[in-house]
Amino acid sequence: MPPKIYEPSNEFIEKSYLTDYRRYVNKTYGLSLETYEDLHKFSVDRPNDFWLSLWNYLPVKASVRPKRAIDESIPIDEFPEFYEGARLNYAENLLSRTGSDIAVKALNELTLDRPEEISWDDLRERVRLYADALKATGYQKGDVMCVIGGSTIKSLALYLAAGSIGGIIASFAHDAGERVLLDRVGQLKPKLLFAQPNYQYNGKTHEITDRVQGVWDAVEKPSGAQLVCTGDETPKGWKSFDEFLNQATGKALEFAQLPFHTPYVVMFSSGTTGTPKGIVHSQGGLIINGMKEHLLHYNHDLRAVHYHYAGIGWTLWNIMVGALFCGSQIVLYDGSPFYPSPEKLLKAVMATGVTSFGAGPRYFTELQKAGVNAKPYTKNVDKIPSAGALLTEAMALWVRDSFGSDKCQISTSGGTELCGNFVHGWQGKPVYAGENAVINLGMDVDIFTPEGKSAPMGESGELVCRKPFPNMPAMFWNDPGKKRYHATYFESFPHVWTHGDFIRKNPETGGYVISGRSDGVLNPSGIRFGSGEIYTILEREASGEVVDSICVGQQREQDQSERVFLFLLTKDGAVSPKLEKKIRDAVSRDLSRRHVPHFFFAVSQIPYNVNGKKLEIPLRAVLSEGKTAFTRRKFTAEEIQLLELYLPYFEVEKLTEGNEGKVKSKL
Repeated sequence: MPPKIYEPSNEFIEKSYLTDYRRYVNKTYGLSLETYEDLHKFSVDRPNDFWLSLWNYLPVKASVRPKRAIDESIPIDEFPEFYEGARLNYAENLLSRTGSDIAVKALNELTLDRPEEISWDDLRERVRLYADALKATGYQKGDVMCVIGGSTIKSLALYLAAGSIGGIIASFAHDAGERVLLDRVGQLKPKLLFAQPNYQYNGKTHEITDRVQGVWDAVEKPSGAQLVCTGDETPKGWKSFDEFLNQATGKALEFAQLPFHTPYVVMFSSGTTGTPKGIVHSQGGLIINGMKEHLLHYNHDLRAVHYHYAGIGWTLWNIMVGALFCGSQIVLYDGSPFYPSPEKLLKAVMATGVTSFGAGPRYFTELQKAGVNAKPYTKNVDKIPSAGALLTEAMALWVRDSFGSDKCQISTSGGTELCGNFVHGWQGKPVYAGENAVINLGMDVDIFTPEGKSAPMGESGELVCRKPFPNMPAMFWNDPGKKRYHATYFESFPHVWTHGDFIRKNPETGGYVISGRSDGVLNPSGIRFGSGEIYTILEREASGEVVDSICVGQQREQDQSERVFLFLLTKDGAVSPKLEKKIRDAVSRDLSRRHVPHFFFAVSQIPYNVNGKKLEIPLRAVLSEGKTAFTRRKFTAEEIQLLELYLPYFEVEKLTEGNEGKVKSKL
């Protein structure tokens, strides 16, 4: 049983918004729900009552309120409509708080000691000005605009200005490569592209004018489309931001009243198996789920100050700004998370008064490597959200020791497809190291065997969702009849959303463990398991020798079964027989002999994508397909550079001699 790392107080439970909502449900429906589990069961057994009561409880602003949440007779794969007849606006709901209090603080590498601040009233005025200028360009409901830039107040105001009109927006981090942008912006054919010509990262200025210009010249776009500079110095041929704003005519801010499922934000899949999928989220879905997660699961309100390290191209950025729905202040940061040093940046962010400090597992790993003790800076912090991957047991214990045992770690897992989460946390539940505490309210999650049956308690399986939820994508871009949408999530099991994660429930704690992507599930000799199970053992048994690792399978056309590779980045650059034996013995002891990796190799670099996720599925493709993986699949230039280092392992026999697994040459 994993160690308990957080125990809630009775005082918090009694005063929390989730408890208040549970009492509201009891009063409304004459029930006697007593626990989180009771409330979750109600939320999935009576979906119309749950989603309608949630709307009525949350501070949703709408010109037309719905009479029904959902038709329960329509299955999830027929995409039922939520809140039919309702009319509302995302930007209006996000800007519902007014006054001179600070809404947003924004830092970058050059302003760590003097963050930019903007009040609720001033943010609203900036959105008014930007929306006025957008309308003057002819931008209207359903039109597309793209932003290439950083996590700044300007990016936020552009995002809200588009939403106020009913337009569609797609955002990309300023380090997105040319191929990434061409494959995505090219699909959207935007009427406007806002871009920074250069940006600061890790103490250096990076120039991207030519990249942006090349993309803009290459993509199809409507007549009169504008390329607008959001930086200080405007490249030749671009419109300056002042010129853009000078088009404004002084119109008041109006919030278009829109149907719930009106398309708003386009986010893209990785594109490793074809053209990147444009996942389109609705205005209403982002509102109702954002309010639910921030108010009920995070307990955010006017007293909260929320920060989560994320760029504007990552779904976590959109999730993070949802704290504004609750009147909370948010903190934005644009730059390297480790500049000028891990501790100095941590100190600067904490100095803004953060109460909710979010990041991914890789960030916390780097803090640990740097020997950072966060306690001197965390007096205001009461929770630590983490996303992108599950914090392993060992890392969760380190976070507890470094940040403090009174901070509730809330590990979440969901993704771009939801702009939200399937598994979540709540400060009213105990937290066990290496686990997600609860299933998100309203999510009818189950764990399936390959045969489509509920897995026995404690066994791993596919994370699936049986019933619809309002933050399902409104559609995929360029997907008539939702054929690609249906194929992505509903072909594995009829009438069930298959998410692609491998999950199990701990029968002792009631918590959940996400152990990797199910399409990257390791399956040697018919034993299915996730890479996370190996990583947990490495952190516990070999953290003194192993800096990082990646565990993937290989099954080439000529292979009868899958073999598992464990690539290790070690402190001394080698995998000694002693270290290999220690890992083999630990895996055999804790899992089984059939879980032991077939090959152990020392490498100089572990491949990650721009969001800090290990490139397990792409690496599996390279090991199994060799060079053809680069023509069959789409990778970014940066990913190709990382993955090419692993090409020799496609012909692993050439790297071994005698007994399989004995290294002949180390790359």
